[in-house]
Amino acid sequence: MNEKKRLSVEYTMFSILEYLCINSQSGPVSKYHILTKITVIKQQRHDRVTEILNILEENGLISSARLADSTFYEITNKGNEVYHKWVKDFLDFVRSM
Repeated sequence: MNEKKRLSVEYTMFSILEYLCINSQSGPVSKYHILTKITVIKQQRHDRVTEILNILEENGLISSARLADSTFYEITNKGNEVYHKWVKDFLDFVRSM
């Protein structure tokens, strides 16, 4: 049986935060880029990813800017601190299991 792997909201959220921490240093990243370049979340529904991005922004971990037809995201100083303080260790632990 070919069963789809479901990821927790937390794991998806932390993976997005990690990606933005690593890749938005040179500039904002589009939602399309997030959806296609983060391999562990490629199976996630677009609306679920949008909801997660909104949660991260509401908590001040990322910021967004709407340009033309796209929204671009980048990590904030707070998001960077949280990632390096404990999210990175959590993801390393989960991925080692």
